[in-house]
Amino acid sequence: MNKNHFLPRLLMAGTFGVMLLVGGTFLFERKSRAQGPKPVLVSDAVSTRAIALDSVTHLREPFALTPPVAFSADNRTRVVLFALNVAPGETVSALTADAEDGAHNIYPLTIENVGQVPGQGWISSITVRLNDNMGDVGDVLVRLTYHGVASNRVRMGIGHVGDGPADDPGSAPTPASVPVGGPTPVPAAAAPTPNTNPLTAGILTPDDVKKIISQAVSAAVALNVKVTVAVTDREGNVLGVFKMTGAVDPVIRGGGTSGQGLEGLTFPGIGVLAAISKAGTPSFFSTFGDAFTTRTAGFIIQEHFPPGIKFQSGGPLFGVQFSSLPCTDIKAPATLPLGLSADPGSMPIFKNGVPSGGVGIEGDGLYTIDKNPTLNNDKPFEELIAVAAGRGYEPPDLIRGDNILVNGIRLAYLNASEADAPNPPLIPFANLPGTLDPRFPIRGAQPSAFVPASLGAVQGTVDTRFFPFKGSASTSPNALTAADVTTIIAQAAEQADITRAAIRQPLGSAARVNITVVDRDGVVLGIFRTTDAPVFGFDVSAQKARTAAFNSNPIAGAAYRADGLGVYADAALADGIKFDGTIAFTDRATGFMHRPFFPDGIDGTLHGPLSKGFPDWSVFNVGLQLDLLVLRGNLVPAILNYPAITPPCTNIPNIAHGIQIFPGSVPLYKNGELVGAVGISGDGVDQDDIIASAGSHGYEAPPQIRADTLRVRGTRLPYVKFPRSPDL
Repeated sequence: MNKNHFLPRLLMAGTFGVMLLVGGTFLFERKSRAQGPKPVLVSDAVSTRAIALDSVTHLREPFALTPPVAFSADNRTRVVLFALNVAPGETVSALTADAEDGAHNIYPLTIENVGQVPGQGWISSITVRLNDNMGDVGDVLVRLTYHGVASNRVRMGIGHVGDGPADDPGSAPTPASVPVGGPTPVPAAAAPTPNTNPLTAGILTPDDVKKIISQAVSAAVALNVKVTVAVTDREGNVLGVFKMTGAVDPVIRGGGTSGQGLEGLTFPGIGVLAAISKAGTPSFFSTFGDAFTTRTAGFIIQEHFPPGIKFQSGGPLFGVQFSSLPCTDIKAPATLPLGLSADPGSMPIFKNGVPSGGVGIEGDGLYTIDKNPTLNNDKPFEELIAVAAGRGYEPPDLIRGDNILVNGIRLAYLNASEADAPNPPLIPFANLPGTLDPRFPIRGAQPSAFVPASLGAVQGTVDTRFFPFKGSASTSPNALTAADVTTIIAQAAEQADITRAAIRQPLGSAARVNITVVDRDGVVLGIFRTTDAPVFGFDVSAQKARTAAFNSNPIAGAAYRADGLGVYADAALADGIKFDGTIAFTDRATGFMHRPFFPDGIDGTLHGPLSKGFPDWSVFNVGLQLDLLVLRGNLVPAILNYPAITPPCTNIPNIAHGIQIFPGSVPLYKNGELVGAVGISGDGVDQDDIIASAGSHGYEAPPQIRADTLRVRGTRLPYVKFPRSPDL
């Protein structure tokens, strides 16, 4: 987020969080200077409670004396104050700060830095360190003194909120306002403020990246093949791409009709993009509790699970490949140019047991999927090279994908073993045959997009673009408020913390998920990630929520037709399914209609109304989900423009980054009116469903309009499905 834009909104909106803000109106400032400069601590517009955000995480009170992650050598929380009437260039020696608790103890607060807010010359920033002796004291009254002149005092919670001293006599709210003439203007095209989060997405160094690439290229030379190698950190930031001399670009082939969807797509440079997506996929899927490869991904997204076994339902993550796309408005700045990959030839990268990224290898001329892994045990050279590249950076054996069972089925991981992979002498990085892609220079793990946060007793992380949570801008009296959003996300997070995970080791671990709430128009109102939730679910949870809200919206059918996709709306209508707001759709219901067999898994039947049928269908030509992005949307131009991020993916604002077609969302209603949806992603789909349902408690769809009241071709549509004995 560009802080130049963020801070003025924070100051004037009265948003809470762990950064003390100091300011006042221009008229008050002018009067104060006549008396000697007097700083004014900014409070909420209706109380004396400070506008406050932690200096690193931007989280709101109460503020722990010791943060959960050490951001400084002494592991003490820092708070940033903002003030008017502090001269530019002022030093820390000119100011002091203190706080008084309910027992009237006075705590000096050490001032560590004074500066001006970038692009906002009318306000200064002051960083203070909390006092070691404060503890869990509750509310304190905070004061700033500048050249001997004391400010007003504002209220702030340390450890917990409440139990503090009474307000000073005559005190009143002191919200900040813009000086006469307005704040220093920020050009519309100003570059975003660089991410300075001290937490990084994994712990890879530039030397680690060079070693991984050298191991890959050395193995390729030993096998006499030419490949492109990409390395990403845990959040998909590209840390380096090396293309060997003679490496070829692939053609996308998934077994469907060429020229439909993405089938047959190729262009110069697609080999680099394929390698990046192959590296980013294990990065996005892997956590401290699981390690997946692109072979794992291919095993769980096909028309049958396990692949190749007839009369079995579709894969549990059927459709996930079209997420984290370069046209998303959610997962940024790190996206995957071709979405999540199912083409074998990747490895998750763990450093000292810490999930830190992935490596992807492309070079055989095909970007594809293993259609029938049960009939062969092929060891493609891309996978052999990936194993060699990851030597010394392997995940713990316990959490490998082939140690995780879903519905009693062991997931795929690798066909190639450590013993199969070549282990030639290492060619020095400077002598490797080929070139680095200049767009992706060698670098270490990048600052994380996420900062620690807690929601009640549940620990997790947030992206400050979607935190603090907000209410809908809708004028409906039933519109979701910020309090509603907090309740829904907290209910879901609490359920996640007691739900037995499906795809994590050791057995008995709790589910780790991403939770998104959107309003009825698809506007994101909040996203929360429980601790160690896989990164892929950040984008997917928003897709799921938007899909449920949109398909339950009265405008859905007309919007599909207006976008040139009426063939799907008409096919659904022929089956008695109206996208007119009279049916409450979950992603499980939408996905059931989006299968190449209907009912799901019954071979030889006609495809669902939202799907393509055979022989056209493939994982690169699925029907409505992809046609929104390719036939009518922005996906192919976005791929060609990578690494630029060029949203939106579709022409329909409610589903700007596309729809998702596997379970994990429910629509939300207040007084019978659709007001939004909650989406969950990160664990087994039944786990996602139960967590979404828990989040929707008190906001459930009227029972009579749920999708499971409908029969389509003699089959009842599903709504949600819960795991047996779900709780730990």
